[in-house]
Amino acid sequence: MDFSKKTIKMRKDNKLTQDEFTNKLHVTRQAVFNWKNNKNLPDIEILIEIFKLFHISLDELILG
Repeated sequence: MDFSKKTIKMRKDNKLTQDEFTNKLHVTRQAVFNWKNNKNLPDIEILIEIFKLFHISLDELILG
């Protein structure tokens, strides 16, 4: 499973709307849209926030 599918699944599993997700990460909807469509990936600071938000490790998010 790729990064976009993993983050979408985690967001939905945690019952977060896309707006709630963007607000918690302090990013724009456009940034999340680009991740979702595999146009780019978040920078390391945002990845750390995603780890904290979902209580997961880097390995779990990136490698599965």
